[in-house]
Amino acid sequence: MNLKKSIAAMGVVMAGVTFALAAQGSAQATSAPQGPAVEESGRNPVLAGDAVTSRALQGDWHPPAGYVLARSFLGTDAACRKEGDRGVAGGQWRQYVCHEKMVKVADLWMLYQYLYVKK
Repeated sequence: MNLKKSIAAMGVVMAGVTFALAAQGSAQATSAPQGPAVEESGRNPVLAGDAVTSRALQGDWHPPAGYVLARSFLGTDAACRKEGDRGVAGGQWRQYVCHEKMVKVADLWMLYQYLYVKK
């Protein structure tokens, strides 16, 4: 029984550390939108997770006008950006925004990614 509690506590600690590191990284890189596919093709700029995360820490977050939720998943910001870049390169959408949020799943906090797209 103590082992289960110990494992659960480690999961919570790891999720907290991940969230803190993501918040720290976003504070360093909030000024420039990301998206190598956009820079190469000359399309409109892409707002990636780092640019959006700092706003998420300030309270309720809403996607920009014209963006719709395409997918949500458990993963990293890099995985979300990779999925967003793949959609831009494939012509499925023109722009995307990655937003991350801590979600409680069975007594553990997990970092979920939300991919919003503009077609």
